[in-house]
Amino acid sequence: MPRIFIAFFGLCSLGLWGQGGIVVQPIAGEVDFAGTFGELRSHHFHSGVDVRTQGQTGWPVRAVQDGYLSRMVVRPDGFGWALYLRHPDGHTSVYAHLDDFQPSWHELAMTRAAASRSSRLDLYFESNAYPVRAGDTIAWSGNSGGSAGPHLHFEWRDTRTEEPLDPFDHGMFYGKDSYPPRIVALHTADGQKAPVASGEWSTPLRIQSWQDLSAEIKDKKHAQGLNLGIEALEVHWTWGGEEASHGFHLDRFSFDDTRCADGLMQPQVHRRTGLRTYRLAPSLGAAPVWSAPDKSVTAPGRYTLTLTARAVNGDLATARGPVDLMPGSDHPWSDPEVANKVDIQAGERVAEDLKMTWSRGSFTDPLVPELVKTGERSWKASPDVPVLRALRYEWTPPADYPVAWRTKTVMIGRDPRGSYRIVGEPLLDGRIRFNMKLYGTLTILQDTEGPTFTTLKTATFQGRPAWYIGLRDNLLDITHYGAEINGQWTWSYYDAKNKRLYIPQGAQRSGSLTLFAQDEAGNRTTFDGILP
Repeated sequence: MPRIFIAFFGLCSLGLWGQGGIVVQPIAGEVDFAGTFGELRSHHFHSGVDVRTQGQTGWPVRAVQDGYLSRMVVRPDGFGWALYLRHPDGHTSVYAHLDDFQPSWHELAMTRAAASRSSRLDLYFESNAYPVRAGDTIAWSGNSGGSAGPHLHFEWRDTRTEEPLDPFDHGMFYGKDSYPPRIVALHTADGQKAPVASGEWSTPLRIQSWQDLSAEIKDKKHAQGLNLGIEALEVHWTWGGEEASHGFHLDRFSFDDTRCADGLMQPQVHRRTGLRTYRLAPSLGAAPVWSAPDKSVTAPGRYTLTLTARAVNGDLATARGPVDLMPGSDHPWSDPEVANKVDIQAGERVAEDLKMTWSRGSFTDPLVPELVKTGERSWKASPDVPVLRALRYEWTPPADYPVAWRTKTVMIGRDPRGSYRIVGEPLLDGRIRFNMKLYGTLTILQDTEGPTFTTLKTATFQGRPAWYIGLRDNLLDITHYGAEINGQWTWSYYDAKNKRLYIPQGAQRSGSLTLFAQDEAGNRTTFDGILP
């Protein structure tokens, strides 16, 4: 076992039990997980723990500690229906993708919605206006917002900094685990792969920089479970009688650093294989989760690497094998500490009618940016490197570009980790500006079509009688919507994932119904009908 290992993972294991912590589990009983804290997601770290609910909604969700309701959110995307509780030990618990709130808080939400005539809510409350006790049922689990399936997304945050913390370090119960973590293989940016068998790989990997090397790691709670993330990774080098170690421990992060997940993941391996593998050395602008190497590891030659990965429940996986750092490399990342030494300065590129500008520290990897026009209104920015800060794109439309389209011009950006659609901002000099945290293929088009409604039908919503109507947009998100029955405002909820607008049945159950919906480009559509 490397000499630094005990101290490194000993620090990883420290909890904060003396400060209160999670004293009641958010969902009772032995549970399974769909995601753990700090997992590598496209363009972000996972900020909590996803508790599976066996494909069902309506499981009781409990306050994990005494406290009070500090925030309530109802939105069609993101966290959907969500609650935030503040606790006296300086932490905030977050419960997201809920189906409904407990009855008095449901009525509170409806009252505030009616007062503001808004179906979207983001409410903040005074201290102890709505107190809770540990174990109180505060809501029921659901599938609202951007959820990919029924589950509870739970977070434990530092109230002062709003940084998410690993709930398993603060009293959340992991439960039984029958599937130990495994380091499956080592991968390189140029396509080499070394499978790990019995904790070793035998074929030397040839690399130009330590950032080219990454580990494929799998962990599950049980054999049929979903893949989960790891909490920490140590890298130990030995060569010529020398040794050095460093690693990362991801037990908290700032939301300002969440884009750094794209840099912790090896981007070339992900683009080629779809695997989210862990880099063995930090990228530029890395999240402050890495320990510094205790010795420089820059000399070309043969190294023996020992990797130790720690799962969120404390189980360990190790792998050992040879790596050749090639001589004559002018790659700036021959030194694992390069994240503190290399800087990408501000700059710009122009490809005919599109100008791309970036600020200092915008990329995770050293690069020489290129921008090439590939079609009438399409471009390619390369090489594929994750972006940490928004890039500014400014497009000069042709002289005959209709004035009415200027506020409805959309840039679609795609990279191997995801895509964005951004409505442009018209400038006084005639150009249109797009600010986007994406660097890849770019396309510009117009969205002049409003959202479309389908047929009005009866349904249930949150276990209550309701009507619903299909509602979708051809390209953009629907940002505003509303309903009136017999000329009176009534609350409605847009399920963006399933493209349905729900109108709960209240006192008025017959008469005329008027709906409107508007997308990000300001395209607006109305619907008039008779309640069935």
